[in-house]
Amino acid sequence: MAKRASGARAPRMPPADRRIQILEAARRRLETTPLDDMSVESVAREAGVSPGLLFHYFGSQRGFRQAVLEAAAAELLAHVRPDPALSPAEQLHTAITTFVTYVARYPSLYRAVTRLGSGAGVSSLHRSSRSTLAGWLSAALGTAGAPATPAVTLAIAGWLAYGEEIVLSWLDDPSMEQEALVELCERGFYQLIRVALNDDDQWQCLLHAITTANPGAPSGA
Repeated sequence: MAKRASGARAPRMPPADRRIQILEAARRRLETTPLDDMSVESVAREAGVSPGLLFHYFGSQRGFRQAVLEAAAAELLAHVRPDPALSPAEQLHTAITTFVTYVARYPSLYRAVTRLGSGAGVSSLHRSSRSTLAGWLSAALGTAGAPATPAVTLAIAGWLAYGEEIVLSWLDDPSMEQEALVELCERGFYQLIRVALNDDDQWQCLLHAITTANPGAPSGA
């Protein structure tokens, strides 16, 4: 079958599939182009559709970029979703490692959501992503026996802000090795939870539970 010529009309497909196709094209463009420099026209060429079709689906360039950020946030959360077969400590290490690797690969996306996003939609996306991460952390600590106190809840929220600023600063000056950055974030989490508990005996029990493999995990997990 002959290859479709550049600029030819894209074959018809359901609107939902077409929207996904366009966002996937934008995702490919992000490999080499910062989000703020990405134009509707360039993505349209990548997807093999007209710029007018992008405006039809997303309303404006701002709406399009918002959709790209939402798709990227969903992708990131899918990558860092905890594996209940792992111990809480392994879940945390895996999530931080995956997160830092993703951010290092797509720094413009992360900066767009955290530093550059001034619109209500971007701010809401940022809060929603943090809320999801906080929920996962709280659940992991809960399975290890951590009390759901206001102090622990606030410590988790504070650590997310702490980790975010550390990663942003690291992107500006990546002089620290990535593995050392992950370790720094891990140590910060444990220290904040220890301070929130304010009870050394309780902390030692929790630390043991956090680092012990999930008793419900399959053998060899």
